[in-house]
Amino acid sequence: MVNPLEPVETFIPLLEESAEDLYERAPCGYLSVLPDGTVARVNQTFLDWTGYQRAELLGHRVQNFYTIGGRIFHETHLGPLLHMQGEVRGVALEFRRADGSRLDTLVNVVLRRNPDTASAVLRMTVFDATDRRSYERELLGERRRAERNEDRIRVLQEMVARCASIDRAEDIVAPIATAGTEAFEATDTVVWLLHPQQPVLTVTGPTGPVSPSVGLDDPGPEARAVHAAEVVSADGRVVTPLVADGRVLGVVSFDFSAGRRVAADEVELMRTVGRQAGQALERVRLHEETTRRAWQTAFLARLGRDLDEAVGSADRARRLVCLLVPDIAQYAQVDLTLAQATDGATAPPPFATSATGYADDVVSQGPGGPWPIDDGLRATVRAAGENIPVPLAGPDGRSGLVLPLRARNAVIGILLLAGSPAAPGPFPQDFLLALVDRAGLALENARLAEQDREVARILQRSLLVSERPTDPRFHVATVYRPAEDRLEVGGDWYDAFTTSADSVGVVVGDVVGRGIRAASAMGQLRSAVRALAKARCGPAAVLRHMDDFVATLEAGRMTTLAYAELALDTGLLRYACAGHPPPLLLLPDTTPRYLWDGRSGPLGTHAASRARREAELTLPRGSRLLLYTDGLVERRGERIDQGLDRLAEALDARRTAPIASLTQEISDGMLAGEGGHDDTCLLALAFDDAPRFHTDVPARMSRISPLRTELNDWLAACQVPETERYGIVLACSEAVANAIEHGYQGDPSGVVSVTAALDGGLLDLRVSDTGRWRAPQATVHRGRGLALMGRLMDDLVIDRGTGTNVLMRRQLRGTTR
Repeated sequence: MVNPLEPVETFIPLLEESAEDLYERAPCGYLSVLPDGTVARVNQTFLDWTGYQRAELLGHRVQNFYTIGGRIFHETHLGPLLHMQGEVRGVALEFRRADGSRLDTLVNVVLRRNPDTASAVLRMTVFDATDRRSYERELLGERRRAERNEDRIRVLQEMVARCASIDRAEDIVAPIATAGTEAFEATDTVVWLLHPQQPVLTVTGPTGPVSPSVGLDDPGPEARAVHAAEVVSADGRVVTPLVADGRVLGVVSFDFSAGRRVAADEVELMRTVGRQAGQALERVRLHEETTRRAWQTAFLARLGRDLDEAVGSADRARRLVCLLVPDIAQYAQVDLTLAQATDGATAPPPFATSATGYADDVVSQGPGGPWPIDDGLRATVRAAGENIPVPLAGPDGRSGLVLPLRARNAVIGILLLAGSPAAPGPFPQDFLLALVDRAGLALENARLAEQDREVARILQRSLLVSERPTDPRFHVATVYRPAEDRLEVGGDWYDAFTTSADSVGVVVGDVVGRGIRAASAMGQLRSAVRALAKARCGPAAVLRHMDDFVATLEAGRMTTLAYAELALDTGLLRYACAGHPPPLLLLPDTTPRYLWDGRSGPLGTHAASRARREAELTLPRGSRLLLYTDGLVERRGERIDQGLDRLAEALDARRTAPIASLTQEISDGMLAGEGGHDDTCLLALAFDDAPRFHTDVPARMSRISPLRTELNDWLAACQVPETERYGIVLACSEAVANAIEHGYQGDPSGVVSVTAALDGGLLDLRVSDTGRWRAPQATVHRGRGLALMGRLMDDLVIDRGTGTNVLMRRQLRGTTR
């Protein structure tokens, strides 16, 4: 660099150069070339750059010293341009050095002509462009790499976008394979997913895992990439791990053709593919798991709700297999014989059920026949504990799972599942445990409820069935129908009894609640009403005393009842209703009407604290009175007055029907269709003169023969066919003989009372004694009398208390009233 402080004179020796020296040592090559390309002159600079001797260039065509590309460019571009323009500047040419290497240059060529001689010469100035061309090549290479990377990034972005929209883990294979082919020009791209519970990598295709698989102890690059959590290259294959949150979920292997060199930037992009695909796979798995868990939670909720809607263990078992097929399995079978074996009873053999049929203890649904469940499998399931489900090889080569149905720390049955589910699976063990726990508890609750219902039903029937008063001046018919869609019995009840020799009391009530508690309360209330009615204090007084009674009986509070007393000699009817539907009265020559008087609140309520009221009216002979519970007239979505109108119409249409069939016909008609949602009691009282037979027989065997004659004559007078009379007389004589022999034991002072009444073809026969019965001596003839009476009569009820009352009923054919 020139120092501006130095005098100019110091540079003069450097500036004094000859023209020849300037030419030879110029900072550029210089050539003079004849029009045919012959080199006429060249400077030393060009010779130094190319390594040629001057003699090797002079006299030779300059084209001989170009590279092949330079020669083609000279002939196709440089020569024509000089001919047209006379000069060319900044042209890139490649010269071939003496050692064969390439010299990149920039050339300016000017055509000089001699106007006097018309001769021409080419003057070429040559500049070394090696560094420039190297830089340009580097720029071009970087540009090409940037373009390739841009294309790869675009492919990867498309892969990420496609992965973001997928909902199944298997669908992630297609975008990764496309990225490997388009971004890296791989000959093959394979996705390997790591098994969630096992150290195995499995090749995954569009439809799920396929063969082959490799273990993590394999020496191949796939297993090594999992262990290292890093890209591994080996034998034309690059394996990158699928990574999400520091966990390796699998690997992607890219195969390349022989000799293909994988650049560092490509490896980095492959690593990016692994990270992006791993995150997408983790998101999809989380989405699948969330969706699966949500579906499983909803299924369990629906399972519990639907099972609770079914009544009875058999219905619930049938509902269970319907819910499980096909969502949980293609085949489902419920075996409840284990519950019987657990209870100590002998387990019955497996039932042979159809694909959709069911038996008492085995229910199945799905393709194929039922699976045999032997005692050995039951013992295995019972001892399985938490190691469930238990794999099972079934018939026809099928395989399934067996799960124990548990309830209250006991195994009550077996659930068998086989076949692939239609719902998203596989199902985890905690879901299957929750499923069998809910199903087992629902089935056990149904079984216990059935037991409670049966106990309550037996209790209720034992309380409802008692001796009916028989008198020619009235007749009582009753019907009780439990709810069709309820598991427990209710507290509806009825009763009819004589309050004196000339009066009869009838009552219908409804206890709040269901089950044994309600049935027990009903029995106590029924007995209390009977005891109070015997005091003949009147309906209003009976209700007042019942208020005091329910104050000590909590289950009896809010009970409703209708009570009526009928004087048989005068027809005076006195009645009272404690919050109960009104009685319905049918007089002989008028339409039915409801008795709305004498009303007050239910038992034990504030509304009942006011003075109880009663009403009275006189009934003519031929009148009929109906007492009922609200289940007879109430329907869902219907006003109560519509039900009352229907009941009045039903009674009016059957005004001439025999009293014995009236209650059954009315209940059948009222509860048809949408009825039967609540328990129903119906009692009908007919005030009229029915044919009646009564006699007192001394306790002597010789008096049985005259009794037979008297009873046969009375039946004949009532137009009872002879074939019917024979059985009735024989049953009566057997009952009287038993009373004489076992009740009075030969005491001739005893008296056996025989009463018979006939109404509407229904014969009521009652044989009563006041003796003390003892167990009979064992002989070959003992015990046949009761069996004979049971075969001859339709109903046989024996009431032993103070003496014995035998009540027999028989529906006569061909006899009407």
